[in-house]
Amino acid sequence: MTHRWDDDQHLLDDLSDALREARDASVIAAYGKGAYAWRTIDEDLLQASLSFDSLEQAQQRRSGPDDERVLVFTASPISVELEVRPSQIAGQIIPPGAGEIRVEAADGVTFHVQADDAGFFTLPGAVRGLIRLRCDTPTARLVTDWVRL
Repeated sequence: MTHRWDDDQHLLDDLSDALREARDASVIAAYGKGAYAWRTIDEDLLQASLSFDSLEQAQQRRSGPDDERVLVFTASPISVELEVRPSQIAGQIIPPGAGEIRVEAADGVTFHVQADDAGFFTLPGAVRGLIRLRCDTPTARLVTDWVRL
């Protein structure tokens, strides 16, 4: 087959031929629909602001570096709570439910963890520095403010 790129009709003809030869056009259609859905991704995200940080209260009293820290990010109708300990960071999505948590660090490093059916998840204790969370649940999607752990 000779490729012709001199006008749009030839390009459409070649595309039609390629799609006819595809084994499973439904897979191609699903990919297309998925790509199209991403066009409004930023509009669909709720911005969850830091509504509570126990570090602010701890600064009013003497606290050590090993004290636990509790953070709450809120974006109605969903919130994310984090409990930061020296060896572990645990969290929960409220209202409880399964979801995917994407942790983004300021240096560009990202990774994913899963929240169970009760909304609980854990992050490695080595996660430190400036981070934010993107939470994707069946009922809502949110991104938290940046926070320094």
